[in-house]
Amino acid sequence: MVDIHTHILPQMDDGSSGVEETMQMLQQLHQQGVKTVVATPHFYPRKDNPKAFLARREAAVALLPEMDENFPEIVLGAEVGYFTGMSRSEELEKLQLGQTGLLLIEMPFDNWTDRIVQEVCDVSARRGLQPVIAHINRYRHRGQLGKYGQILLREGVLFQCNADAFDKFFSCSWTTKALKKGQIHFLGSDCHNCTTRPPKIAVAKKKILQVAGAAALEQIARTEAEYFK
Repeated sequence: MVDIHTHILPQMDDGSSGVEETMQMLQQLHQQGVKTVVATPHFYPRKDNPKAFLARREAAVALLPEMDENFPEIVLGAEVGYFTGMSRSEELEKLQLGQTGLLLIEMPFDNWTDRIVQEVCDVSARRGLQPVIAHINRYRHRGQLGKYGQILLREGVLFQCNADAFDKFFSCSWTTKALKKGQIHFLGSDCHNCTTRPPKIAVAKKKILQVAGAAALEQIARTEAEYFK
């Protein structure tokens, strides 16, 4: 299984506080059956530029010790905060998830507009990258999905849901319905630490089996296999 959304790199953003915590999270993910972990530190263009971000990311990776088969493989990527003009940015390819062509995008938390949604859709047409909306579950009550969810799906945009959304009473119903409709393409732990925001992939897998059956997990696995060879 692939965890497509994590903040495991030490001292990179608001995620792992250091190497020890990183190794603990990786070990937890391995125990939960995760074979590939995508490190997706936040990239905010208002605060950073791609060259500086990539240098910091490499420095964070260099802090990690060699890992054996008891740890997942790490693929480097980013959680890219939406910005105006992103579909025209020639630097965007450097922020994809490994060499998959996937671009994980964090959408604005205020109201989306036609222009914002079109910009995301244009990432594919202009940059040849596949947009993936991060933690789609967070937008379920804000009105954005009611107006734009079907448009994004029709345009081929993929949705990533946080694993812990299946473990929360107020979000489980929505995520289950979306999963059964084929509107959740990837799971991600969005883990930041070992305490308040730990990896919960195993919890999500168990809940999905209960509410949607093995076929739902198999569909996610097929999508993962399409991009992570």
